[in-house]
Amino acid sequence: MMNSIDYIIGFHCAPAIRGIKVSNLVSIPRDMNEQIQFVLTEYNKEFNKKGLFFYELCCCKERRLLLVFRQQQLGAYVRQPAVMTFLKAYGYSEAMSLMDMLEHLRTRMESSLDFPHEIGVFLGYPLTDVKYFISRRGAGYQMCGEWKVYVDTVSARRSFMCYKACREYCQTQLMLGKTFSSLVARTA
Repeated sequence: MMNSIDYIIGFHCAPAIRGIKVSNLVSIPRDMNEQIQFVLTEYNKEFNKKGLFFYELCCCKERRLLLVFRQQQLGAYVRQPAVMTFLKAYGYSEAMSLMDMLEHLRTRMESSLDFPHEIGVFLGYPLTDVKYFISRRGAGYQMCGEWKVYVDTVSARRSFMCYKACREYCQTQLMLGKTFSSLVARTA
């Protein structure tokens, strides 16, 4: 029988697992606490060497938010000069490691009255779309899919199709009895 946590993460985080996206966020029900602890310890032991990391961003009464990310790719994305300049406005600094940045994001999620929408850059969304989402308070977008798209709908549509195909592939493989481990692509 398929492990339910493998299925949840395998489906929702398929693009990051397969290495075509820097990260994915998944909400795990609190009744799966024991399984989440396993994921955070055992999966990190097994998959960090393949460049895949599992990080708990927040924990509340109903759920836990887990960021599944490709460390090298996400680190490179947030270190781009324009992204770093944007993040500085929210208290991030160039001196922070990627893990320090994630800790800062976690703190902001737990203590801010407003949701920290800069999370979009940690999910690999285009910076222009993240900025427009924040300034327009989510209104006035041209297309909605994995994120609200304000500028490049052609590129976004292509990405959405790739992510959907990736999820379908992973879902099918898991239903056919493949292991979660077999789906994790090794990236540089």
